[in-house]
Amino acid sequence: MTPSTRSPAAISDEGRHARDRGDPVTANPYPADSDEWAIWDRGYRTPDEQARAATPAAVRADAPPESS
Repeated sequence: MTPSTRSPAAISDEGRHARDRGDPVTANPYPADSDEWAIWDRGYRTPDEQARAATPAAVRADAPPESS
């Protein structure tokens, strides 16, 4: 099995966007036994606020700049 070249954040976003479009969770395009499947599924099932809180501030676009 070839690993995805997409980042985990992009795969998670795919799942979230699928949920937002109203696609069923069964629309997950990745093989069921893959890490990508689990990441997509987590993106689909995780509420937006919870996902935002779980994402490190360094990679979040909406994070305020860190003060030094």
